[in-house]
Amino acid sequence: MSDTQQQEQQMIADSVRRWATQTSSPAQREASAAHNDGCPPERWGEIAEMGWLAFPIPAEDEGLGGSLEDLCVLAEELGRALLIEPFVANAIVASHLMVQTAEGALRSQWLGDLASGQKRMAFAMWEPQCEGLVMPANATAQQTPDGFAISGAKGLSPGLAGADALLLVARIADDDYGLFFVNADAAGLTLGNQRLYDGRHAASLQLEKSPATLLRKAPWAQMQVLVQSAIDRGIIAHCAETAGAASVALATTIEYVKTRKQFGRSISSNQVVQHRLVDLYVEVQELKALWRYVANEPSPGNVSALAIRCIDVARHVWEETLQLHGAIGMTEEYELGEYLRRLALATSLYGGAAVHHERLAALSFKAGYA
Repeated sequence: MSDTQQQEQQMIADSVRRWATQTSSPAQREASAAHNDGCPPERWGEIAEMGWLAFPIPAEDEGLGGSLEDLCVLAEELGRALLIEPFVANAIVASHLMVQTAEGALRSQWLGDLASGQKRMAFAMWEPQCEGLVMPANATAQQTPDGFAISGAKGLSPGLAGADALLLVARIADDDYGLFFVNADAAGLTLGNQRLYDGRHAASLQLEKSPATLLRKAPWAQMQVLVQSAIDRGIIAHCAETAGAASVALATTIEYVKTRKQFGRSISSNQVVQHRLVDLYVEVQELKALWRYVANEPSPGNVSALAIRCIDVARHVWEETLQLHGAIGMTEEYELGEYLRRLALATSLYGGAAVHHERLAALSFKAGYA
């Protein structure tokens, strides 16, 4: 990384941290989580005003043309602030798919609005009961005089509720699949929104002859690559976001053990406690270095290896920080509890360890490594 890039990314990180210090609090996060779709329009507007939604959009489409690493710098700082709004799912995954596939009037109408925050878009990533796996779509698309009509279901995906439009994959015929654009208010479309463990929202999707516009048609093998590459960007950003949350959980614990006393002295004076905290620090720093590497080398194997390590670190951090705090760590009133819930959900939001181990094994067999 050049000195200029490093300085620019530090400026990005500093701007997010200042914004979070001024606008983020437990009360604000609870207000966002309690909103119908977990994303109050005024809060999304604040994020847009900072220019962050324009990062994934090319400059020629009214965006800023930021790199994936730039986006992950943003995500890490937003993870520190425990952002409830679906920045990764909407601004990184869905926006990337639109950039890759939208053409003509749809592109000119939507990319600028996504960059300015006037519109929000989400991608229905998973099939029912297959969250974390990119599987052939069960939903079907029938051609009509006006385009296509889609029927079927999609599994629980982050960021769907409240979006102005949705992207999804449906089978057209045999091995022909399409990536479709569907207005959120389309006839026959029903969302099943849920508030997740850490306050963020995800929704399942049901469609019954819902009108849709075809963005890209391809055999499943090619469609899978297109979709997985977009989701992989989300996984990398999710890992950066998790690294940010883990950093704060660790820092909070370091301060706490300095004040918690047993047998007349702070537990931070115990060498065993010091070693445990040092181990956590090394793991969190390793995760930060890994997401930066993978953001610049986002091969499928690298992404799954990063996801596996992220899950391990998230689990270790929340287990150790909770144990060092005791029961207070899980209380609603104590801020660490929010970070523990975020880290716990991080172990499954974009696929659990088994999903990524299976994917990594399949890639290894395909490459002839096993």
